[in-house]
Amino acid sequence: MTYTPAIRRRRRRRTILIISIVGIVSAVAYGVTRAQGEAEVTRGYLDAIYEVATGQASAAASFSEMITGIEGFTRPRMLQTLEDLEGRSDELVTLLASANPPEGLERADLWLQMATTSWRNGLSHARAGLVALASDPVDTDGTGATSLARGVVDLRVGDRAYQGFMSEVADVDTTLLGGAFPSVTFVPAESDPLFEPVSLARRMFLTPGLTEVDDLAVADLRLDPAPVGESGGIPEVPIAASQSIEATIVNRGNADRVEIVVSLQLVSSDGEEYTASIEIDSIAGGAARTVLFSELPVKPDTFYQVLVFIPPGDDDDENDSITFRFAVNEES
Repeated sequence: MTYTPAIRRRRRRRTILIISIVGIVSAVAYGVTRAQGEAEVTRGYLDAIYEVATGQASAAASFSEMITGIEGFTRPRMLQTLEDLEGRSDELVTLLASANPPEGLERADLWLQMATTSWRNGLSHARAGLVALASDPVDTDGTGATSLARGVVDLRVGDRAYQGFMSEVADVDTTLLGGAFPSVTFVPAESDPLFEPVSLARRMFLTPGLTEVDDLAVADLRLDPAPVGESGGIPEVPIAASQSIEATIVNRGNADRVEIVVSLQLVSSDGEEYTASIEIDSIAGGAARTVLFSELPVKPDTFYQVLVFIPPGDDDDENDSITFRFAVNEES
């Protein structure tokens, strides 16, 4: 088939038109896809920084509550609160570091990075200072007060940096988030005097529950088999295949203790002596642990004195041991 020049021109124009239409459609599709991708990136970033902001707002409220109401805190509660706050702060810093800001939110990201880093450093220094002052609240010129003062300064820097972040996101649409970005203030202006280290140390001094108390006690001792009667006014246990003694060790202080050695000394009326020791890995403040001394070398028709003790040196040496006398039944 032979094409005339006119036909060939029409076919070229049709081909060019088709190519143009395909190009336009492709460009539109690319633009839509790219816009959708950018929207997803923006939404992911906003979700991340919203979690950071709300997490920091919760942390700030907890920290301010503790400082302004320190008189109502015990040492374990204060330490746990500080540990939780510092741990959460580390998580939020890591979350923010993994979020990539889209175009237009770079300045907001820088302000928020500055705020979260300052808050984390502030909590770390404040924790060190508060723990030191709780142990020695009269040392207002020592490292405790210095660390606390540095921590409060860092927290204030974070508060101011967050204000810069809020200015940058003032026009950001947060409809698809959980709400507007919250206000975050670790050191409220109206409570500023309560954060001053010397003033805070005095308040801590008047709160006895914040001072470290070191007091382990041997609280109880139980025999198995247990006494079933008396012999000459001394409790008497039945003859058994195995005699054991269980001792309860209580941490009556408010600080954790580790590597506690519990010892037993068993002396018979014949002058024979038996000793044993068991180590407890740790006992939290206010908690108790039991140890079991089994297979004790006892024999019938014999009196015994058992002494269970822990090393002395804590705040109360008078409860560091228990002595108990018992007798073993005669053989029938």
